[in-house]
Amino acid sequence: MAHVRVTIPTMLAALVAGSRRFQVDALDVDGVLEAIFALHPELRVHILDEQGAVRPHVLVFHNNAQVAGRTASVADGDQVTVLQAVSGG
Repeated sequence: MAHVRVTIPTMLAALVAGSRRFQVDALDVDGVLEAIFALHPELRVHILDEQGAVRPHVLVFHNNAQVAGRTASVADGDQVTVLQAVSGG
């Protein structure tokens, strides 16, 4: 398993007592997400839809590259970032 750094947006950090950064152990991006859901189950509904897919307004990046799927392998020291699109005018 790889030791991965995870960052979530400020809007979601408000749900988890202000924590924006986590360190988890996982094999792939999906494992990273599941690890943060294990720590903070309340984040699941804000990141995944009812079918378990990443919500359309949520972007997941692995080492600064947007991931299309969640099967990308991770390595020690990798960074996974979850971002939510913000709209308005």
